[in-house]
Amino acid sequence: MIAFAILSMAWSVSGQDRQSQNWLLFEQGNASMSMKEFGKALQYYKDAISAAGIFPEAEMAIGDVYFEEGEFDLALAQYQKAYNQRKGFYIFESQYDVLYKIARLYESQELYKLMEDRLNSIVGDDKHFAETITSRLRSQIEKNYLDKGLDHVLQLYRFDASFAVKAHSKLGWFYYRTGRFSQSMSHLLYSVIYAVSEINAYLRERDINYEFTSLQYVLAAVEKSSDLQSFIGEVELYKDLYYLAGATFADGYPQHALDLWGLISRFTSAGTYQDLSRRQVMNPHIEPLLGSSAKPRGE
Repeated sequence: MIAFAILSMAWSVSGQDRQSQNWLLFEQGNASMSMKEFGKALQYYKDAISAAGIFPEAEMAIGDVYFEEGEFDLALAQYQKAYNQRKGFYIFESQYDVLYKIARLYESQELYKLMEDRLNSIVGDDKHFAETITSRLRSQIEKNYLDKGLDHVLQLYRFDASFAVKAHSKLGWFYYRTGRFSQSMSHLLYSVIYAVSEINAYLRERDINYEFTSLQYVLAAVEKSSDLQSFIGEVELYKDLYYLAGATFADGYPQHALDLWGLISRFTSAGTYQDLSRRQVMNPHIEPLLGSSAKPRGE
């Protein structure tokens, strides 16, 4: 029994060593990717897969190599392979990273319907967004927004950071640019709620007495923090706010839109969207829809 236990422990240590070696190869591939040494990166990833057998992270990374090289068919095949192995991801939510990459690939080829489908498959797993017979949270959020304004919504609803934030953001932009304004408003409300919830958590960590009072106060705090500016750049909060105002205007609520554009125009951290919002305040309008390439393709 003692000999068996020692042998089992040796096998366990050996397995851990092999796993560490596989991840080392993967990280070497990542380092080569960052230096745009795509050939070396590809070989490291292949070696990692050869050693591991099933390694969806490396399969996905090979897709990134092909994408960077403009080999979109090969990239798509790799992403699909990684997604088929999604149960093997070390981090469960990495499966959504694959879907985002597939959506990006379709967008780059103007296959917007296919892009939309992949993004919707992500938000379909967002429990806060799902509409059921017993839960109409999404409808209630939209009603509160239109009846009482964005500050009221952000006061009532605080969601943990979600894997679906960027999908809501992209769909919100896409639906606005294709004339589906109510759908756009719905998705953008969620992306804004997620982002502001994260900022609120950050501010509360630094001041236990902090309580949300208004979006204006939150954006003023962003102006003073390089960390928060980096975060809102990553989640594109100002872009989402700008298009939320746009979708609201197009859906027949001009004062809501003007108030929001006016707020964005006060903050330099909004960058491009500060100037765009100023123009909208002066001359409110609906941006041109995407061209004929936005029509469903690839079905």
